[in-house]
Amino acid sequence: MKKIVLIIVTIVMIAALGVSFAACGNATPTQKLLSNSRPWTSRDTDEVFEYKVVYKKGTEDELNGTMTVTVKSFNGAEGDTVTIGEWKKEKAIGYLTTTTLEMDNGDVKNTQAFFTTNVEVKYASETKTYGGVTSGYTAEYKNEKCYYTVFEGDDKSSGEIKTGDFSESPFIDNAILYQVARCIPSSVSSFTFDVPDVTLGDTQSVTMSAATGTTTTIKAADEAETEFKCYFVQIALNRTFPGSGESLTCMIASDPYETENGEIKKLVVSITEGDTTYTLVSAKD
Repeated sequence: MKKIVLIIVTIVMIAALGVSFAACGNATPTQKLLSNSRPWTSRDTDEVFEYKVVYKKGTEDELNGTMTVTVKSFNGAEGDTVTIGEWKKEKAIGYLTTTTLEMDNGDVKNTQAFFTTNVEVKYASETKTYGGVTSGYTAEYKNEKCYYTVFEGDDKSSGEIKTGDFSESPFIDNAILYQVARCIPSSVSSFTFDVPDVTLGDTQSVTMSAATGTTTTIKAADEAETEFKCYFVQIALNRTFPGSGESLTCMIASDPYETENGEIKKLVVSITEGDTTYTLVSAKD
């Protein structure tokens, strides 16, 4: 049976558990820019996206799969409780995103994260099984720190990483990376931020660049091969050793996507992570 070689290899390198943004040439705090530009304007967001996944397309090692991404809003009402593993938030205000990746060879990956309307992550978790080995992490963000636990098989370790005050040094988690990409405003084309990596016990520098003024046509993976006019967001890891690796590329629809219940703004149409591509099959809200 084919073994997938860490299908989201570049994301694993990033392992983003805390991010400090710098919005060059703009005095407005970054978190305000992201919050004001977020695509979720409805109080009843319930997005569901399905993607076709292809690893090493056109080679002997080609492997296929499916990725499902959901984003659900919580508005602070009685009963609006978010639960991720043992973590619970009652009367939650913000968004819960869930991603499930399933490959034909049996490899799976599941992530969940809750973040506020200011795009401040509060808790995230990831569990994956590649080649029969299960690993992952949990991370809670509070008191200007990220309290995390990483595990692989029966091995487990915990620690903490200083994130600082979110109002002064915004941070995100890897689990909401592409949701943050959807929040980049057209007024700022590039953000550079630090990424504490719990696997290395150190931080990296990452640059996220959005070319909102330049578009290209991308075909979806549905039967009709629906075409979307998209701009790209590139995410690059800045380091000299052991090398920066390949950048991630996220193609985002320039125009709102109309659904039966309304519209979806800044729809992610495709993602490229090294040898792996994710192409939209369906989207609903």
